[in-house]
Amino acid sequence: MYRTTVGVHCSALKRKAAAVAAAAVVVLAGSSCSAPAAADAAPEPRDEATVVRVIDGDTLVVDLDNEDVTVRLLNVDTPETKDPNEPVQCLGPEATEFLKKALPAGSTVELEYDVEREDRYGRTLAGVYDAKDRLMNAEVARAGLGFPVTFGKNVKFRPPVDEAYQEARENKVGLYSTTVGCTVPAMVGAAEQAVAQAAAAGTGSTADEAAAAVAVVYALVRTVDEAADAVEAALKTGDNLMWKALTEAERTALKARSAAAKSTIHTRHDQLVTLQDQRQAAEDEAARVAAEAEAQRVAAEAAQAAQAEADRVAAEQAEANRVAAAQAEANRQAEANRQTQQYVAPAPPVQSNPYAGYTGPRCYAPGGKSWRPC
Repeated sequence: MYRTTVGVHCSALKRKAAAVAAAAVVVLAGSSCSAPAAADAAPEPRDEATVVRVIDGDTLVVDLDNEDVTVRLLNVDTPETKDPNEPVQCLGPEATEFLKKALPAGSTVELEYDVEREDRYGRTLAGVYDAKDRLMNAEVARAGLGFPVTFGKNVKFRPPVDEAYQEARENKVGLYSTTVGCTVPAMVGAAEQAVAQAAAAGTGSTADEAAAAVAVVYALVRTVDEAADAVEAALKTGDNLMWKALTEAERTALKARSAAAKSTIHTRHDQLVTLQDQRQAAEDEAARVAAEAEAQRVAAEAAQAAQAEADRVAAEQAEANRVAAAQAEANRQAEANRQTQQYVAPAPPVQSNPYAGYTGPRCYAPGGKSWRPC
């Protein structure tokens, strides 16, 4: 099989029974496609193979001449899923699934090679074309699931991969999406959305309502902090795909946006905490004043009640004293009346007259029972 590269779009033309006498032109990384080569240039040879299985987004196993061969797609790098020393990277599983759907087991592919046929791991390096003559190296990049790279002297497939990469960036798909949660643009966007939510969080009019707002914003603070940490980790070194997927200007802008979101939401949280403290202090002071007023009211009522009771007791005592005095006065008066009344001696008992014929005055002995002539 043969492949001819022509035009500024570097589009692959299917080989028909009557092969077109045009040649592929090797284009260095970053350059634009050149005009068609001379008609007598030799076409690029391809090997036909059958897909056995897909390993990840840029690696598969094919049956080539009844031998299983591991093929590494040239000039494209997809997020890691198989490295035992690294976590599964953002969109790594999606890249693997994309290649599995595009090249299911049993499908026919064609392999086209460049200068170096194998890498240090013994994998065959190739451009892989599907049954529709689509260069899968570029299709992976077009879906935003791969980044253009150059391995050694192999640069043949960089132009179509670069073109597909730019298309993915312009369409904001895959690694460049603002809606796929694990991408740096999406993480920064989520942080900024959290900041907007924090700014709109109602504070109410009470300390409890302010405390509820603090709790809501604190949860958003954690979201922003985690996003900022993830952005920092993604953009920390140049040996990861999240770093490579962005330009220096984009990395700088995203870092600045992430830092601004973090600073803004922490400021908002601190403001709400201060507001909560102020409202709590005001409510505590109002409660203290109210409690003090209530205590004074209760004390006044108690004093009033005590005075009323004292007045009642005093009134009862005065009445008792008056009654006692009146009684004493009555008794005294009675005694005085009794003492001032003329004493009338009782009539002596009738006795026989020992002094016969005596009718003069009588002097009674004590007890009034006997007498003698006075």
